[in-house]
Parts: sequence; structure tokens; C-alpha cells
Amino acid sequence: MRRIAVRVCGVVQGVGFRPFVYRLATEEALAGSIGNDTEGVLIEIEGSSARIEAFLHRLRVEVPPLARIDSIAVGDLPPRGDRGFRIVSSEVKGQVATGIPADAATCPDCLRELFDPTDRRYRYPFLNCTNCGPRFTITRRIPYDRPQTSMAVFPMCPACQAEYDDPLNRRFHAQPNACPICGPHVWLELIDDSAKASTANPSPAATPGAPGFDFETLESNPGFAPSTSEGDKAVKQTIDLLLAGRILAIKGIGGFHLAVDATNEAAVQRLRARKHRYGKPLAVMVRDLAAACALCDLTPREEALLQEPARPIVLVCAKNANSVAPSVAPGLPWFGIFLPYAPLQHLLFADPRVRALVMTSANLSEEPIAIDNAEARARLGDIADAFLFHDREILQRCDDSVLAVVDGAPQFVRRARGYVPLAVGLPFDAPSLLAVGGHLKSVFTLVRGPFAYQSQHLGDLENLTGIEFFEHSLDHLIHTFEIQPEHVVHDLHPGYLSTTWAKQWAADRHLPLIAVQHHHAHIAACMAEHGREGPVIGLSLDGTGYGTDGRIWGGEVLIAEYARFTRFAHLASVPMPGGESAIREPWRMAFAHLRAAGLSLEDAAGFTGAAPQECRVLDRMIERGLNAPHTTSLGRLFDAIAAVVLQRREVDYEAQAAIELEGLALCEPDALPAYPFDLTESLEAGSSWRKSGAPGLDLETREEPQSDPFPLVLDPTPMWHELLADLRSGTSPASIAGRFHSSIARAFIQAALRARSATAIQHVALSGGCLHNRRLARLLRSGLEAEGFTVLQHRRVSPGDAGLSYGQAAVASALIQHQRG
Repeated sequence: MRRIAVRVCGVVQGVGFRPFVYRLATEEALAGSIGNDTEGVLIEIEGSSARIEAFLHRLRVEVPPLARIDSIAVGDLPPRGDRGFRIVSSEVKGQVATGIPADAATCPDCLRELFDPTDRRYRYPFLNCTNCGPRFTITRRIPYDRPQTSMAVFPMCPACQAEYDDPLNRRFHAQPNACPICGPHVWLELIDDSAKASTANPSPAATPGAPGFDFETLESNPGFAPSTSEGDKAVKQTIDLLLAGRILAIKGIGGFHLAVDATNEAAVQRLRARKHRYGKPLAVMVRDLAAACALCDLTPREEALLQEPARPIVLVCAKNANSVAPSVAPGLPWFGIFLPYAPLQHLLFADPRVRALVMTSANLSEEPIAIDNAEARARLGDIADAFLFHDREILQRCDDSVLAVVDGAPQFVRRARGYVPLAVGLPFDAPSLLAVGGHLKSVFTLVRGPFAYQSQHLGDLENLTGIEFFEHSLDHLIHTFEIQPEHVVHDLHPGYLSTTWAKQWAADRHLPLIAVQHHHAHIAACMAEHGREGPVIGLSLDGTGYGTDGRIWGGEVLIAEYARFTRFAHLASVPMPGGESAIREPWRMAFAHLRAAGLSLEDAAGFTGAAPQECRVLDRMIERGLNAPHTTSLGRLFDAIAAVVLQRREVDYEAQAAIELEGLALCEPDALPAYPFDLTESLEAGSSWRKSGAPGLDLETREEPQSDPFPLVLDPTPMWHELLADLRSGTSPASIAGRFHSSIARAFIQAALRARSATAIQHVALSGGCLHNRRLARLLRSGLEAEGFTVLQHRRVSPGDAGLSYGQAAVASALIQHQRG
């Protein structure tokens, strides 16, 4: 006889791991126990050596679907002669080392119960089990037990308690377990339409009194109608409202959605007007994979991604432009599509009349998503016609995750519900630190040891509500994982609100600060994902990042390690007339680029479609250096091309011009010839390694002699002249857009070849927001591999600013370790 202790760390709580182990032990005729604690689970097993070895093998290979094992440690114990196997109570002691599971879509077993008229949970919107349901969004802290969740206020009825206590039941210790008798419930409330502006009123067909409506209390209760209807009646009336063109605010797993019928153009336009979201694409939810295939051209990888337990929004190509309202994704050949992941959503699509629903985050532009009922009434009352509420508290705001299949593999656009707070590994043990990220697409990262815990998508840090969301999420993860940061890491940009916040937060706690250059952080994030120590050639391509020279960078070729980097090459610097106005009005960037390429003021004005007086003003700004900071941004070059080729004068959302340019080239072959770029020597000296860091780290820099002076400059002047010649000759805009993508890829591949010649480095890391461009990412990877490079691309964090804090953490960890020797 033998007895062992087995320590399992990872995501092993709230995922059916204890009943799984109970079943294995019972089937292998082993005695002992299992219990949760702050490190994960601790198992003690006693029996024959052969049975124990079989148990350990099955433990590793027969893992529950939502579990993730990071480590298994085994130690011998003296036999005790136990009989039987038991599950013991959770222990709260020591430092937290386990993870909270992410929210998971309704599993097939629960879905069968949901639509089984003989089941006691028939059409119950909150059924779940250990294989599905909310986790992170309802959890206060670890261990993940019911008293630590928002379900603590719902005592289980005897039937639910019996399931919860039975180790052989799939609801054993399913913390959100509930039924219609003892659990949360839904109800519908209407808003008085007279309170809304006349331009936002629904059509007459959508007024109360239409077929299927039964809202007797509306006339006598202006404003909110208390508990107009409840339960299944509320769900069915919600469907009638949606089909009548109404806007519904529907409380979900991580917050509210604003929903309308995606096939109703008037309803979609009304939603856009009320939400002040005029151009940005809207996500569409459909019943199942068959409905998705009817709507979109899906690859097998996209089909698999849509059906993952996280149920993310996936960016896919539309098959039939008339399948949904034109205003869902204006000007684009693709949109975001996802499948139902909560029982309530499945109930909405159970009505065959419901084909597709716009389900977008319930907020105004880039504000945090609404999660509380009272908050929703206050913030969404001018948008929604009715609210479908429930009384299960959402403890953590969490938007829907967004992914795209880029160059054959999934890539995060927004990492949130279904993936947070699962740790992202680091290739080394790091000290405890907080990296606050950037300004847009805010995501912070907490690090301890080999694990980085990224927050959910927080939106843009441009207002008080954004900062409050940031602070609440940080406080939650700090207390959940019991990480007390010893360092605070921020971007070099002095004007970022995240930088200002980090400095104050660190000062209040007397913590040292570390500043990390924006594009260095991007490349370090890609390196860390792949466990690559460096050095690498880094192509860091985005819209805006504060450079070490105080200028705006964005089209950078770096020679990078974690602790340092040098700028080998960059796009030619051009002015941004009007500063940030040039981001919102791409014609300004087009004018600046055309003037830099040698065009006359009159010709530049003609190609941008701007009035001569406007261009004269811009010319004076550029000449005098008045509010015209210089930039090497690839994102701004994309804007300039779109302004000329598409006549895109203004944008409604970030990167709109570049996204439309990519969409225009969708059907063009990859092998289009590239326009030429000049690769010239810069007058700037730049042969020393630059260190990321802040005063106090006192790291040595070292000089690296190079065969070529650098940074080199990628000058698009010859590209502009050939492109404009194509435009004059009547070449199709789609072909020009395709050739432009080829030009950018070829120019940076040439720069990488020069970097390899100077350094003998074979690995290239691709990062920055421009790598969301699927065509550009594909052309870069294939072209670099054809030249013999090993290419690293993002897979576990976003290549854009949402992945910035992960890269900051990697750089800071290396700097601290270097300082400590």
C-alpha cells in the first residue's frame, strides 16, 4: 500500500475538478480526500502503486473541459489505512495561487434541459452546471465557493441542495446552481416614449398595443413601468418588442446589451443615433452555427472559434449583404458575429421569427458597460425602449471578447468575457508588479512569478467613469490573487492618463516607477508570448506611440531584447497638421504626405478634395511648425492613403480609414506588385542601445557597433508618385489598395533584411495595432518566411494597445532582474 499527496495548481476550482477526481479515485478503488484551498486543490490518495499510477495518468489526460492544469506536484505520505474517498471543505490559508475560471457558454446538457418540458428547469434563464455558466463575473474572491459569489443571497431549495451535495451529480458544487423556485428571476420594464426626443421615437408599428403586447400598466405609470411582466412572459414579450423594432437593454452575464432586430434597418439606425455610434460596426448574434454559415463565409477555424466555451465575437466575411441591415457594418465586407452563450439568449432565439440580433455593449461611446439595474436605468434610459432585468448581481463588468482569424490562427482584438482572468504565462519568474498599459483600449496586467493576469477590456481612459472602472477592476484582482505590487510600470508618454494615474498611485504607496517605451513594449509582448529571450528584429507598426526622442512613432524597426532596444529604421517623418485633429480628419495627413512627396499645394489639395483655403491654412501650420507635430506612424500613412483613394475625409471611430482600405482590397490577389519605397540613411545618430526604465534603475547601456549607420528611413515618396499615376489612369481603387498593402509589407521586409545583414538576427516579431490588418499580417509573414526568417506573431494577447501592459510587464521584469544582478 502507498499514500501520496498531489498538489494541482491552475484553473481547478468551479470547473467540476473535485467530482472528477472523486470519480477517478472511486473507479480506481482508491481511498483518500480532495479539498480546495488558495493554491488550487490538494489530493491525498491511498492504495496500490499500480492503481495510484493509473490515477495519476488519468488525472493528466481526462481533464474537465473548463479546467486548466498548470502544475502537478506529488509527494509520499505514510499510509493511514483510510476507507473510501471523500471531498473535504475548502481551506482559506496562505497566498492565493489558483485561478478563477472564466465564464463559459451553456453546455449541451443544460441546453437539453432548457428546452425539455418535463425538466424542472424548463425555460429557466439561469440554469447552469459545473461545465458552464458565469464564474469570473459573479466572484468576489478565491476560493471560488458560493459564499464568495453573488449567488450567496439565493439559498438553495432542497432539490438544488441535493444536487450540489452529490459528488456524482454534474451540479456538485456548481456555485451558481439554482432553479425557478430558489434562484434569480427576470422581469421586463418599459420606458415612456414621450420622454425621448422626437427623432429617436420608434415607428408607429412599435408602439404598445401592437399584436402580442400586454402592457396594461404603461399608461398609468409614465417613465418606468414597475415589473410590467415577469419570467417566461417577460422573455416572450421581449421578443415581440424586438420584432416590432424596439431597442431593448438586456442584462446578461458581464453587463447589459443593447439589442435590436439586426434585419430592421430603421431599428439599427435608431440605435446608432441614440448610442452616438455612427459608423463603427455592430456585433450580431445568431441562433446557431447553421445560421452563422448562412450569413457568413466561414473557414473551419472560424467555425471552431465561434463554438469555443468563451463564445467570442468573431470577425468574419459576410456572405450575403442583404442578410442583415446595411447599417450593421457600413462600408465593410465583414462584421462581428457570435452565438448565444447564456440560457436567456437561447430563449430569445427559440422563437423562429428571431433571425439575427444586434447585441452591442450597453454604453455610450467607450464608456464602461452598464452592469447594475439602477445604473442601467440612469445611463440607458435615453437609449432603450424597455429593459429586461434580472436580480443576479454582476460583480465584474466584462464585455464580449472579440477575435479574428489572422493568418490562419486566432488573434485577440478584445480579450474579456470567456478568457479573463485566465493567466497568460511569462517565460521567467517575475517580481510582483502592476503594468498599467496605455491610453486607448486600456488593459492592465498584474504579475507574480511566471503568471501575468490581464484585466478585462476597460475601454479608453478618457473620463472619470473609465478611471473608476480601472480602479475597481484592479482592486478586485489585487484582492482575488493577493498580489501586492512592488513596482508600477507605465508608458513613456507624459500625457497619458494611465501615466498620471500610475505616478500618483505609486507615490501614495512609495513604490518605484518604471517607464517603458511604447513600441518596445509591443515587441516584448510578442517575444514573451513565444518565450523568446532575444534579440529579435521587431516590426512595431501602429498609430501613435511616444518615442524616446519625444516625437510620435508608429512605423518602427527595432533590434530588441527585454531590457533594451535600438531603433534600426522607421518610416519617414511627416507633420500632423492640427495634431489629434489629423487623426479624426485623414485628409490632413494626406495633404502632409503629398506635400512631403513634393506635390504642389494645388495638386495636394486636388487629391485630398479639400478646399484651397483649408490647404493654405495647413501649409502655413506645417511651414511654421504650429500644432504640427512630426510622426513616423504607419497608421497615419494608412489614413492618408484612404483619404486619397476612398476620399475618406473624416472618421467616426479609430482606424476606420485603414479598416475600410483593408476591406476594399479583400478580393485582390496577394501577389500584386508593390509600389516602390526608398530606404535611405538618416542624418540622426542612433547606434546605441536605448534602455527602457526610469531614474533609479541605473542600468548600464552598451554601444553596439554596426556596419550601417542608422536609423534607416523608409521613404514613401516614390510610392506616392506611382500610386497617383495609377489613380489618374483609372486603375481600380481596390487594386490600388491591394498594391499599397504589398508596398508596406515589402518595405518593412527590406528593412528587416538590412537589419539581419547588420546583426545576423533571424527572428522577427510582429506587433502593434496595424497587425490587426489581416492582409498586412499575412503578407509580412509569408514574405519574411520566404526570406528565411522565423516569424513571431501574437496569439494569446492583442498585438494592439490591449497587449501593451503585458509587454510592459516583461520589460520591467527584465530590468528589475538586471538591477538585482
